[in-house]
Amino acid sequence: MSFSRPFLLSAAVLALGAGALHAETVLDQRQRNDLSLTLYQNGLGFVRDVRKANLTGAEQTFVFEDISTQLTPDSLLISGKGFRVLERRFDFDLLTPGALLEKSVGQTVHFRRFNSVSGKDDLIEAKILSAQGQTIIERDGRIEVGQPGQLVIESLPEGLRAKPALTAKVDAAEKGETTMALAYLSSGLKWHTSYSAELAGDGKSLVLQSWANLTNTSGVSYRAANLSLAAGQVNRQTVTRNFERMVRAEAAPMMDMAGAAAKTAEAPQALGAIHLYNLSDKVDLNDNETKQVALMQPLSFKSTRELVQRFGPTYGEMNFDSPPVHPQVELTFNNTSNNPLPDGILRLYRRDTQGQLQFVGEDNLTRTPKDGEATLHPGESFDVTVERNQTAFERKGKDSFEAAYKIVIKNAKDSAETVRIEEVFPGQWSLSDTSTKPDSQKNNTATWKINVPAGKEKILTYQVSVRLR
Repeated sequence: MSFSRPFLLSAAVLALGAGALHAETVLDQRQRNDLSLTLYQNGLGFVRDVRKANLTGAEQTFVFEDISTQLTPDSLLISGKGFRVLERRFDFDLLTPGALLEKSVGQTVHFRRFNSVSGKDDLIEAKILSAQGQTIIERDGRIEVGQPGQLVIESLPEGLRAKPALTAKVDAAEKGETTMALAYLSSGLKWHTSYSAELAGDGKSLVLQSWANLTNTSGVSYRAANLSLAAGQVNRQTVTRNFERMVRAEAAPMMDMAGAAAKTAEAPQALGAIHLYNLSDKVDLNDNETKQVALMQPLSFKSTRELVQRFGPTYGEMNFDSPPVHPQVELTFNNTSNNPLPDGILRLYRRDTQGQLQFVGEDNLTRTPKDGEATLHPGESFDVTVERNQTAFERKGKDSFEAAYKIVIKNAKDSAETVRIEEVFPGQWSLSDTSTKPDSQKNNTATWKINVPAGKEKILTYQVSVRLR
């Protein structure tokens, strides 16, 4: 059997490539002993990756593959016994057809083209002048645009790799097996919480379920990782990372609902200003994937439902009638569990008269510590309206005035409703001639809780004196 010259050249390329890398020891995920991830809510991840390695007792170079393409270089830590790190380098220049052309600019190369007459491949010698857009070559004293065939090179350009890698030159005093622990920060790893809550028919209790949504766009997949989720904010300084010269398509992350974990995280532990949720099971997190894992067991809370309408502040005369508005539904509960609740979207559900679960609104649940109060506004009341108009206004000086207001609350429901009216006033203020005594007067707000019978209306009137300075 005979081989054509192009085949021999291709074999030579492989041999040269293997020879060039012979002095390097590649450590990929097959040498991995342990992998741990901590995901933060601001798109940051902390990766801890332990791999087995054999030391030669002299200087040698290790190549760590299967690392994040978005790691922060100066955050890298390499530790272990029996060696010291002399130098480390990040290779993110990936081996692609375009990169091969760019690295070959100014060089004389060969192109392989099939000859239909001879039935064999011809090798065409040419010099690459430019690889920007269409390739420009010089052949036989002429300038040509476009490639005359398939590029064939005799050696791999220096610095090109099939995948991003970290190269570390180390010095070891003795031979033997050791472990090398990498730790680094990486972008492209984040998580956020989403909640679903079923509200009881009387609005006096709810059951809360929580999910952690994990997203990986770091350029590498993580298999069998110990996963911790950090709730809270950590400060970061903005740094330009000029090593991200990846040639890869940016695909939208895919949601893996089937991979949602059945077990929840362990009880969170406080670490400085943040809380850590450690998942009990190892997790696979593929590149360009979003996965949901259960964060906590379902939690039950007593809840309070109110209708709230907030007005003000008003600084001058109102020469128009305000249209009716619908008060907000306000749901509050105290976090009586032992778990702090990270911030996230809470979707609220309730059963209808047929027992079917229905979506009734959503709101953002802000970070709620243990024993803290959570307040949600999932929607507005359909059947209750509030109309507020200014009935009198008199300027008492440059910085003071008196005003009177009339607030009409209508309830079209077949059950009574209590509406909390909150009036915010500027400056120094005092109330007079109130038809109903306010329930509280704190800081710059007066609050009334008005009970409105089914199918009825209630009217609240008051006068306020305001001094702005």
